This record gives sequence, structure tokens and C-alpha cells, in this order.
Amino acid sequence: MSIIEEKSLERMEALLSHSAMGVHVLFDNKSIADVLSQVKDDKDFYDFNKMKKVQDVMTELIAKRTYIEKVAYLKSLEQEAYEMVIRAYFHIVESTARANQDLAH
Repeated sequence: MSIIEEKSLERMEALLSHSAMGVHVLFDNKSIADVLSQVKDDKDFYDFNKMKKVQDVMTELIAKRTYIEKVAYLKSLEQEAYEMVIRAYFHIVESTARANQDLAH
């Protein structure tokens, strides 16, 4: 398994920060729209085996050093894994944005 360096985490945090502002560079807009428009049961998302797979994919994604390596890795994934990582990524973006809000409504 890949070793995650602190610099890799910083790069991933920067990508998440940009995504929170609406700039999504890891995924193309059509893929995002297609995946996020599908209605999925939350139980399916939290299935242990799927969560493990997403964790492994996200760990590998974070370990990639450059943007080009990250995108190439994502494009190499099978369709189901790619869709799961999009859902997980945007779940993280949404959670991070909510946690960083100054005012809670």
C-alpha cells in the first residue's frame, strides 16, 4: 500500500478546498452530474465492503503526488469504483464545507 506523505495530504486538502468553492478538477462535470443524479440508498453507501474499497481508493488517490497522476489513477478505475469515489469525495467536500461555516442555521 502507498505511504501517504504530509505533502500529499496538503495537496488533497487544496483540491477539496477548491471543490468546496465549486472548482472540481479531479472529475469531469458530466461524470459528476451523472453520478450525483442517481438516487442511491444510504445503506448501500455504508456497506462495509464498499466503504473498505472506497477507503483503499481514496488512500491511493491521496498518495499520488501530482494532479496528472491523480487523474490518471481515477481514469484507471472500474466504473463502480469511480462512481463510489465521486460520491465519497463530494460527501467529504460537503461535510468539510458544513464544518467550516461560520454560522450554523
